[in-house]
Amino acid sequence: MNFTSFIGQAQTAIDGKGRTSFPREFRRQLSASEGNEFVVTRGPDRTLRLFVLPEFEKFMADLDSWSDRRQADLVRRGLCPTVVEMDGQNRILLPKILLEYAGLKDEVLYVTARGKALELWNPERYNEKYGLQTNEAIDAFSAAFYGGGLTEGDNGR
Repeated sequence: MNFTSFIGQAQTAIDGKGRTSFPREFRRQLSASEGNEFVVTRGPDRTLRLFVLPEFEKFMADLDSWSDRRQADLVRRGLCPTVVEMDGQNRILLPKILLEYAGLKDEVLYVTARGKALELWNPERYNEKYGLQTNEAIDAFSAAFYGGGLTEGDNGR
């Protein structure tokens, strides 16, 4: 399958060395030209972002086009980008500094971002922020899904 965006969500374990399996459902969505190298960065909300190399280049080009140079420079400095490569067992090694930033210890939740990029979340933090655990949260999700407006302060929790 050759997709222009990742589709899906998956959770995998992190071993004591900081390695995690790159989920099969996302591996199947990679084209041959995208290879087995990625760029992993800090992301908003104490997440990590994992980009295929061409998507990271697009992201950086977009950042260079921002009119607010101070804001673009702040984002650029905060990214802490690192190239990671999938090994023969389809694992990637997440740097310790990034694991600590995102609060990742035993498990990581891969969530679709824009394009060929993924957000890597601490599963508990993701569930606290986006879990549909109450009737109000489910109603807010349904309203947003069907194009209804959200009221101020309604974040879907």
